[in-house]
Amino acid sequence: MVGVLIRMKLAVLRHSTTDAQRALNGLGYSAGICLAVVTLVLAFLDFSHPRLLMDLLAVTFALWALGWMAGPIFAGEPPLNGEHFHRQPVARRTLAMGLLAAALVAGTTAITLLAFCALIVFAARLSWVAVVVAVPGAVLLLLLVVLLSRVVTLLFRLLAKSRLGGVVTATVTAAMVSLSSFSWILVIGVSLLLEYGFPPAFSTVVRSLPSSWSLIAVEAAGRGDWLWTVGPLLALAVVVAALFLAWSALLGPKRIARPVVRGSSARRGPLIRALFRGDLGAIYLKELRTWWRDPIRTQNIVMGPAFSIITALFPLIFGFTAAFPFVGAAAALMAAATCANSYGQDGTALWLTLTVPGKEKADVRARQLAWLTVFGPLTLALTLAGCLLHGDAALVPWALAATLAALGGGSGLLAWVSVVALVPGPDPHKSKNSPMDHGDVTGQSFLMVFLVALALCPALGAAWAGHALDLPALLWASVPVGLLTGVLCHVLFGSAAARALRDKGPELLHLMRSGKPDAPAGKTEESPFATMPGRRQTLMWSAMAVGVLGLFPQGLAPLGIKLSGSQSKVWFLALHVPEPWQWPVIAVMVAIGLAGFWAAYQVYQAEKRRLQAGSVPSPSQNTAGASGRTGSPEHP
Repeated sequence: MVGVLIRMKLAVLRHSTTDAQRALNGLGYSAGICLAVVTLVLAFLDFSHPRLLMDLLAVTFALWALGWMAGPIFAGEPPLNGEHFHRQPVARRTLAMGLLAAALVAGTTAITLLAFCALIVFAARLSWVAVVVAVPGAVLLLLLVVLLSRVVTLLFRLLAKSRLGGVVTATVTAAMVSLSSFSWILVIGVSLLLEYGFPPAFSTVVRSLPSSWSLIAVEAAGRGDWLWTVGPLLALAVVVAALFLAWSALLGPKRIARPVVRGSSARRGPLIRALFRGDLGAIYLKELRTWWRDPIRTQNIVMGPAFSIITALFPLIFGFTAAFPFVGAAAALMAAATCANSYGQDGTALWLTLTVPGKEKADVRARQLAWLTVFGPLTLALTLAGCLLHGDAALVPWALAATLAALGGGSGLLAWVSVVALVPGPDPHKSKNSPMDHGDVTGQSFLMVFLVALALCPALGAAWAGHALDLPALLWASVPVGLLTGVLCHVLFGSAAARALRDKGPELLHLMRSGKPDAPAGKTEESPFATMPGRRQTLMWSAMAVGVLGLFPQGLAPLGIKLSGSQSKVWFLALHVPEPWQWPVIAVMVAIGLAGFWAAYQVYQAEKRRLQAGSVPSPSQNTAGASGRTGSPEHP
């Protein structure tokens, strides 16, 4: 059974992995190898405090376990899972053993094992007995993180099947995304603790985690304490066995029923009926009920505010609170990015709109108004609370201008992007309620973040001019500028979305039904992501990574710190150079970030031009040609 499942997994990966996925996997493996090497190097270092190395390794192993818990959730469906074998007469534990073996045959497992070899390096500095103990300790630690990832992933997806589960799911997702995006702040915080050592309470908590038990056993073996050598290893083995049994139980065909939402749209008061007459009012009420009842929309509501709040809490390590006023703007930006596939989330229900001609504009406007109704008061309240907590009135116009521009720009751009860059996904009744089971919206989210950030530029530019010229009137003028920018984006992009929905509605419905764009007769219209070679995919995503790192962490973040007057330097390069050079370095970093985005866009456009010129054969054409040569009617 084990060998069959391993071969089956390799066959699935061999036939289903696209060039885009290979390129992203290559980048991920490269980053993972770098982190594994850093973990190994850490085990060779000497510190002034004798127990500091053990604490650092304990923190590092805990971060690896956290990465294994978060990674599979956002990687989508694994090649093999229990649902594929529900109708097969295979015992659950036998199936779990085979799936575990198949999960261990992966590049991520090999990279993690390389990182956990730091345990053996640490043991070699103690004694040969400690090395003997470290080998099974590293194996048990590897099994712990793999099984923990599988159990957490299944529980995560089962939990998302209700509105309360959607709240928990979104909060956990936001925490993981924030931690993975801003974990460098934790690294800086750890580096500051190297001089003084970890607090005793923190050290005790970290060492009590199961990810540290192998480390405790190795350290005890080095000093000859056999009780503390055998005990943690046995406890870790018990935890691994318990996780395996829990995973075996979760592999069954059990399902948690969806909650029944009671209530009738007929029970509306006269005021409600008077306010929401006509097409716009009816669709607006329908959208508001969808936002309240759909667990996926619940995730969208919680995701943005949770991400912004958690992210603003990280700089508190350095006592930095200047990010608090911008929590509302960040929540609006993230909400626009997570809600930009509203038509894709609704699935083939678009046919209800298309069968009533002339209702496209009302549908788009109602979605925009419903989104503003949900996120407008919420983000403005977060902005007000952040300004009060920070206490510096100088950042109030910045925060208000950014929030208003993000709300208006987001409401217009998400309607437009949801039509022109729709990502097909399963219909709601077929949804598995996992964050990555609704279509790959990664590119769409990046596009929304970039476009909404551009919508913020006029308001923030006016605020910067007022600050630089010491003109309070111009500084506060950024607030109406942000409001005007938001209104223009709301109106213009909403109208553009309505026209696109009217002109290309049938094509969008075909895209959602089949997952492929509808091409004119005689033409094969493929996505550039589907036909782009692996090298170009790697180049494009590498340029995108350079753009993100250059523009946001090394460009806009130190710009905000400089403008706020804070003396914190953290890890930003521009703040570590002499004062006269800080502004030029910030400008260079922003230019590097924009150049990275421009290079990624150019690679994409080059592939798109090749497709339009007909120089790239589509996968379907290649398949047809192969079938014609072999005479086989089957397609892979």
